[in-house]
Amino acid sequence: MPTEVKGALALRKALKDFAPDLAKETQKELGNLLKPITNKARGFIPSRAPLSGWNRTSETIWGTDRIWSTGKAKRGIGYKTTPSKPNKQGFRALARIANMSVAGAIYETAGRKNPNGREQAPMAMTYNNQGATGKRIRSGNKNQSNSNNPNAGNMFIEAMDQYGGIVDANNQTGAGRRSRKMKGRAIFRAWKEDGGKTNAAIIKAIENSKVKFYKEMGVK
Repeated sequence: MPTEVKGALALRKALKDFAPDLAKETQKELGNLLKPITNKARGFIPSRAPLSGWNRTSETIWGTDRIWSTGKAKRGIGYKTTPSKPNKQGFRALARIANMSVAGAIYETAGRKNPNGREQAPMAMTYNNQGATGKRIRSGNKNQSNSNNPNAGNMFIEAMDQYGGIVDANNQTGAGRRSRKMKGRAIFRAWKEDGGKTNAAIIKAIENSKVKFYKEMGVK
């Protein structure tokens, strides 16, 4: 969940170089603005695994970093007030909220791209040094499901939706550029319910820091 303001990156660099105390003050103010939404988003994380078996540590299909943990999913939601790396379009976020937990991020976005789940991967023959083994497995790309259950993807999304459906936070009004990928179950739900107030407050805080900076530098 990013907030971007034209010219603000140059301001942040100038603050860091010439007014470090004001830079720290601004970052603290931005953090205080993001905390309420961060805490609210954590409250939207399910108290138990949304899918049966997701929290079983003996299961290896998810990988160790994808095993469900409510605590990790909640703690994974955090904010940053330092500029992000440029995206493909060259934009950088000044302040953002994200879920660094893999399982939490899956819960946040599952079904955002494919509302009915990923399509089933095709079957493919396996081979060894002697040639075809006669054994066939599902082999597809990352956008396809390797499950033998053709409805696995849809069942997965339905399990997530029982705890919270995908919410589109992209229709809020106010200043600031918004990402096209502003749909989710926790962070974006919290952002949607905020109604754009925090986004506007962040932009105002940055604008105020510019006024203070110019005053400190003696610029009229």
